[in-house]
Amino acid sequence: MRVADYGPSRRADVADLTARVWGTRPTEAELEWFFERNPVRPASVLLGEEDGRLVGSVAISFQRMAVAGHEQVVGTAVRLATDPAYRGRGVFSELQRANEARMRELGVSLLLTVPTPASARILTGELGWTALPPLRVWARLRVLPARVRARVVARFDEKVTLSHVVGSNERVLRDAAWLNWRFAEAPHSYTLLAGEGYAVVGTRGRVGVLAAAEGEPLGDAAVAAPRPLVVAAPPPWERARYLRAGFVPTPRSLTLLGSSLDGSALPERPHLELGDLDFL
Repeated sequence: MRVADYGPSRRADVADLTARVWGTRPTEAELEWFFERNPVRPASVLLGEEDGRLVGSVAISFQRMAVAGHEQVVGTAVRLATDPAYRGRGVFSELQRANEARMRELGVSLLLTVPTPASARILTGELGWTALPPLRVWARLRVLPARVRARVVARFDEKVTLSHVVGSNERVLRDAAWLNWRFAEAPHSYTLLAGEGYAVVGTRGRVGVLAAAEGEPLGDAAVAAPRPLVVAAPPPWERARYLRAGFVPTPRSLTLLGSSLDGSALPERPHLELGDLDFL
């Protein structure tokens, strides 16, 4: 198999592969947005080719996180795809190993992912990734209409700053540039709320999704969601606030895996909210 770099000229090929794997073809504009315009760093995308045909792709997207009290760039393995006709031939594992080698060269030492069952088996088996505490999904059912107090905005301004948490809480640090790229400029529709902090709500099918929240707008997020049922993945240290906002834990959780590329200890409980994932 030939391993090749992704570039703008390969958007159509990747879109076609995605359609073969997942049944839905993203637009080339969506691939440009997600892979090429992340303000932290453009995604690292590798392609696998056999006989001139694109048979697999892997990507690592980047975000800033607080880890053990320090800020660092963390990679998240996303948009993993292997052509159904080429599964079982080691396409994914070879591409992922090559991308992890690239991360070491870039100085990125921590990788995270919320995998599919198929990719989880390879990651934890052949590639040595480790299971971390899962992300518990919470839900809130809106019964009566209520007024949204936070401002609905088209974009976040520079007053939305990085949120550095005290102590060892390990979470994504989102500034205005990242929030606007991820949500305001996304091909999917989100409602952005601003006040003493921010919140972002969207939809997935018939369910509302609280994608990210910080500060006071949390209470308005479920009210502003376009669906009565809203799901979220609250940080463990914020669960009391989510309970007061009407959210309750559900039996569902999302698998979280991690890999340390420099041999250092993995963070004990890194947290991603639903909007930090690539499939919402």
